[in-house]
Amino acid sequence: MVGCTFVDDPAVDGNITQDAGGRTSDNQEKEKCTKASIDDGGTPNHATHQADGMFVVREKLREQGISAEGTDILLASWRPGTEKQYRPHVNRWTKFCNRGDFDPLNPTLSDVINFLSETFHRGVGYECVNTARGAFSSLGIVVGGCCAGNHPLVNRFMKGVFNLRPSKPRYSETWDVKPVLQKLKMMDLLHSLSLKELTLKLVMLMALTQAARVQTLHLLMLKNINIEEDSISVWLGGNIKQCRPKFNVKFVKFQAYAKDKRLCVCETLKCYLDKTKNLRQDGEQEDQKLLISTIKPHKEVSKDTIARWIRRMLVMSGVDTTKYSAGSVRPAAASKAKAMAMPITFIMAKAGWSSEATFAKYYDKIIVQDSDTFQDAVLE
Repeated sequence: MVGCTFVDDPAVDGNITQDAGGRTSDNQEKEKCTKASIDDGGTPNHATHQADGMFVVREKLREQGISAEGTDILLASWRPGTEKQYRPHVNRWTKFCNRGDFDPLNPTLSDVINFLSETFHRGVGYECVNTARGAFSSLGIVVGGCCAGNHPLVNRFMKGVFNLRPSKPRYSETWDVKPVLQKLKMMDLLHSLSLKELTLKLVMLMALTQAARVQTLHLLMLKNINIEEDSISVWLGGNIKQCRPKFNVKFVKFQAYAKDKRLCVCETLKCYLDKTKNLRQDGEQEDQKLLISTIKPHKEVSKDTIARWIRRMLVMSGVDTTKYSAGSVRPAAASKAKAMAMPITFIMAKAGWSSEATFAKYYDKIIVQDSDTFQDAVLE
């Protein structure tokens, strides 16, 4: 078919999964999207979705002759965050198919567009409808000889959705990192800090100097940390968001900052390793994550805990956390680096972006005012 593009997973790299951090229009859109997707009499309960949505998909794949092992691998192509986004739409799609009495993996073009239209008329915006569209492609649904999510008529439909309800930027500005850096420099000497204070300082420095997501910090492992004179390399215990077949990040390399040791992430990390060495449970250190709880029994922490630590550091620095979340560190660091005239290619490499348009749209923000490396540009 002319104009039909055959792709594995089209139109899902754009707006819906970016982590810019501000709690404005796009966050409200996501919440509204999730609510609208599950408001069909279902619940956000994982088990319910498994039974109503993904279970049906699994059974349909098996009916096509795909083995149980092959089905497991196909469904494993969705990362947890992607699955969380798609699952409500898959759940509602299977209910939509049941009402129309047709196979959810073998619909007609009109079925696909009617479902997207129904999604749109639930009051959601472009981002939510685009997520539903991405779910079609990730399920491998084909109509008219090409992926359902990238069919020419579906593309045309999405342009109409955008014109009627255009996507809005999450926010138009970000906080200035200077007050945060000042707070970090004003903290006591590393060996005098309590475990909680040291942890707060460490996670903020790691997030700033790497433009890192909370997920990345959560995956840092204690095992095989490589400490060199001017850097520390920490291995990751899983795939981070920007990992893909041709770009698989295995570790994070933190560079020393000789200009001001009060802002040196390596010095802070060394102190943290020393302070937590005797707090970790014996026999578990090899397979343990880097960050542990600041209170007994000092076990591994969740992503939510790390996010709370970052928000706490932002509050201590005077940043408005009713407007900015833990994820806002990433655009704040990237925007500061750009403001210091750092080349866009360096910023993209550090943050793992493949498109300059992604940085321009989601992370290049006006900084609210109160070297040659990314870290130097951020900490300067």
